[in-house]
Amino acid sequence: MKRYIAIVMALFTILSVAGCNKVSDLITSDTDSEESSYRAEDDDDDALKAGFIFNLGTDATDTIARIADIRTMQSDLDMTDSQILIETDVSNADCGETIDSLVEDGCNIIFACYSGYEDAVLEAAASYPDVEFCVEGGKQAEKSELTNVHNYYVRLYEGYYAAGVAAGVKLNQMLNDGEVSSDNCVIGFVANKENARTISCINAFYLGVNEVCTQSTVMVRYTDSRGVYDDDGEAAQQLVKAGAGLMCQFTSTTAAAAVCAENDIPIVGNEVNIINTAPNEAITSVAADWSVYYTYAMQCVEQEQTIDTDWCGGYEEGAVTLTQLNDQYLEEGTVEKLQAVELELRNGTAAVFDTTKFTVNDSSLADLVETDDDFSKYKKYLSGDEYLESSKRSAPTMDFYIDGVEVSTYDYIAAEEATSESTDEYDSDDEYDETDDSDTY
Repeated sequence: MKRYIAIVMALFTILSVAGCNKVSDLITSDTDSEESSYRAEDDDDDALKAGFIFNLGTDATDTIARIADIRTMQSDLDMTDSQILIETDVSNADCGETIDSLVEDGCNIIFACYSGYEDAVLEAAASYPDVEFCVEGGKQAEKSELTNVHNYYVRLYEGYYAAGVAAGVKLNQMLNDGEVSSDNCVIGFVANKENARTISCINAFYLGVNEVCTQSTVMVRYTDSRGVYDDDGEAAQQLVKAGAGLMCQFTSTTAAAAVCAENDIPIVGNEVNIINTAPNEAITSVAADWSVYYTYAMQCVEQEQTIDTDWCGGYEEGAVTLTQLNDQYLEEGTVEKLQAVELELRNGTAAVFDTTKFTVNDSSLADLVETDDDFSKYKKYLSGDEYLESSKRSAPTMDFYIDGVEVSTYDYIAAEEATSESTDEYDSDDEYDETDDSDTY
């Protein structure tokens, strides 16, 4: 059944009032997605139409952020509601049927906002040569040789690098105040899936922290799910039990921020502003502005120009940014540090993955690509002392961890509960019964 969301009035009215900040107060853990079936009566069959397909519902931060950016694009291009067709909660198996439906309704361009759709898109693109298809995070456009398939992504790692600098300033203050110790300075990182998209951001975040604080390590916890609030929260709880004094996330809910708020742990969020969720703990959030690409691709179709096969934007293109800084929680010097870093990112002079500033398996990456067969494939991404992420294709390629980052699967919660039960049992068995001893005596 089709579930078009031409306008979700309550959501977008608030978004328009909120301005450019990606607000998180619209997201709750127990709010069901309510979708409206809207079809404008004044449809113009000759008007340019765009279809958007999401695998998560409208309660997911991923979807909320992207739909807000769709509306920005719509406003910038002066498009009507009938020209924007949005489908949410579409499984991989249903993607092909959804594409068929969008094409039947006159879509000239379709944005598949999930990399898992790529196979279905490639099949559909061969059947609909007059429709342009854009796959977020896709990898196969160039190899497919289909001229109507395009991959796009953003250099999200740039935002995580900048946020890492802000987090590093906070971590220094916590070390100075004795809130964390130098021998146990652990940063927790909650992420959904282990892939190059998340790993490149984790590495960049850690390098950003190291620009101002070199005493930390990063412990990563994967949920192996996407958009599941309880899974994100459980992963964050595990990191709290592991001793994380600061947190970062790459997830599709605000659960990690809620856990940090409960435990007074500073956190860097993603996609949406998390200050309302963690008013005293949020530092900022890393966000993509997908409207930059949506607008570019739509204009190409409108002007009958070729869309790039692989497109990747970052700070320089205005496609990556940080959301509102939590002014009440920032440490002195944070803004100045961030301004300097973001200026370099905007003018293209920042080397986020400077290979002189990190090692992999205790070796330099430059040496590994020459001596280790497992790393030889990364040689083409090296230029001087820099690993040029997303330089050959839009999707990230850095699927290895730099030293200082580790993945944890240990069940800290269960271990703590077992220790507690053992202690309780010991106390119960060895309890001194004064009455019994007296009677025996």
